Amino acid sequence: MNVYHELLELLAPRETPHPTVLFGTLSGTAPLRVSVGGTEISRGLHRPRGMVFHEEDLGRELALLPCENGFLILFQTEEGET
Repeated sequence: MNVYHELLELLAPRETPHPTVLFGTLSGTAPLRVSVGGTEISRGLHRPRGMVFHEEDLGRELALLPCENGFLILFQTEEGET
């Protein structure tokens, strides 16, 4: 049983197409934790080499790409008008 697959099923049920990208909130830096849909995740979080989070980043929104064994943190997002 793949826990991350089950979590993705809870966050995006099969009735709807799986999202390409999910959004979560940085909820901890040591250890790294992200809150997605009210569920806090601390395992299976992958980030690009060199990506560092600081205490002042807590509460910021992150773009996450679901992968086979967890989530890849792509980048921090910002709200803005286009």
